[in-house]
Amino acid sequence: MSYAGAVLRFVIPPVKEPMAAEIVYDQWIAMLDAISQEDPVLSQWRYADDDRGVLIDVHDRARVIQLGINEVREFNHNYNGSGLISFTSYGNFSMEEKKYHYTENGFSWGGQLPGVFSLRNTRLKQTAWPDYWQVFANCLRHLSGAMPPRWADIAPRRYRPHAAFPHRVWVGWMALVPEVDLSDEMPFVALAEYLPGIGTLIVTTKEPFDPDNDEHIKLARATEVFLADRGLLPERGL
Repeated sequence: MSYAGAVLRFVIPPVKEPMAAEIVYDQWIAMLDAISQEDPVLSQWRYADDDRGVLIDVHDRARVIQLGINEVREFNHNYNGSGLISFTSYGNFSMEEKKYHYTENGFSWGGQLPGVFSLRNTRLKQTAWPDYWQVFANCLRHLSGAMPPRWADIAPRRYRPHAAFPHRVWVGWMALVPEVDLSDEMPFVALAEYLPGIGTLIVTTKEPFDPDNDEHIKLARATEVFLADRGLLPERGL
């Protein structure tokens, strides 16, 4: 079995009015803290201070916010601390550990575009191989508790060319479909769990998703077709 890592995308609605950088930062930290206990690679995040070439704890609030504001002003000189802003962090590992456990996170929100919380992980650290699915499923559960999503999915990047629809979002390994209860309608997937008030958490396979496994690809595509037929698979970019 091969494993190409996991990329989590958690999409949240845009805001009606420009949001202060401090509020965006606080929401980002709430989401990071929500998943921090699932595995060590999902804790101890560090923010890159490019000017000094060092990594600082993401909980250093005033410093991280100012760095984020400075980065926005590099391409938007009129930015006044309100509106779209992005924060990026990395797992706190040695160079040797990063060969196996590389993890990065990003969060963009506060303007007219939907917000996106993203997580890329090449391998977990203290989780047994058969339990990988539980960690990532729990991440979706915890994140949806911190902020209900417009859409969420988990799939290695190498799955994306196999997606059933080139113009729609993919499912891949997991997805969180908002507002609907599909728990009794999808016997072909490994898990379809209704999260009250949020939507349906779908896990296509409990094995770590392998983009070279034809059965995994088949399950993911069947799920995408099922959702599209019901008008539940959004177009990309919406």
